[in-house]
Amino acid sequence: MDVVLRPISDRFFHEHLLPFFQRAMGDAPGALESLQEQLGDGQARMLCERMLSTALPGGVGSVDADPWADLVDRLVFLHWTEGPAGWEVGEAEAGYADGWDEALHLALMVEEADYPYWDARGSRDVRDRFRFRPREDVGLASLLAGLWEPFPEFPPDQVFTTQGRGEYSPGTRYAFADWAWRPAKKVAHWQVNLPRKLERLLTREQARMKLPSLPEKEEVLAYWLGKQPQPPPLTVAFSGLGPRAANWIRELGALTAHLRGAALAKQGLAALVTKGSGVRI
Repeated sequence: MDVVLRPISDRFFHEHLLPFFQRAMGDAPGALESLQEQLGDGQARMLCERMLSTALPGGVGSVDADPWADLVDRLVFLHWTEGPAGWEVGEAEAGYADGWDEALHLALMVEEADYPYWDARGSRDVRDRFRFRPREDVGLASLLAGLWEPFPEFPPDQVFTTQGRGEYSPGTRYAFADWAWRPAKKVAHWQVNLPRKLERLLTREQARMKLPSLPEKEEVLAYWLGKQPQPPPLTVAFSGLGPRAANWIRELGALTAHLRGAALAKQGLAALVTKGSGVRI
């Protein structure tokens, strides 16, 4: 299984998608008709028409599942811009994709101060528990695991699912699914705090290796923060983690670059756990 991160239009998601999904839970035909009036995208309008032609009164279960999944995928994971005819799909933007387990591992290395990244069995146990009960206090890792924050006014696992994971508890205001999003304000907050968390990770590695200093610390940090195009040759930092350590440094640089790009563009982020390796980038 893979996970995909996409930059999204904050305004489109807030003003149109969230109300659309909320209404669709009880009145899918009405929600589709209302959405259709706001869109200038021919493909999305065609999918709406296709479902409306066979829809019965009721919620999401009253429309055909295949075109519904195609519509949700198009609405959530493409870049939308407002045009003269309504909201349209804009120029494609690069997304981030990695194995779901690997991406969670990288995010938890950054976000979780006591995550045992050096211990293959211990870290795998943490990730396995986290996938089926994501926590709210671990930033990017919680998005990759599908936690919703802020809490939605509809069950997201009923809107769209790939693995069948999900929970929706209005009483505790807790929800997660195979897909999730974060608003631009939250992404900007993550970006502000990212340098401190990355430096903390390097400090932990220095203590774990029992070294008086890390010779490549500044170079690795500069790469992660986008100030250096390539990581330094691996000599000490993370060297005790085995042959995959250099790849983790490079992949973490790709993940932080995607977060930084969304924050600078004042965009939100959407995450999706895919069914397999055939990921559209």
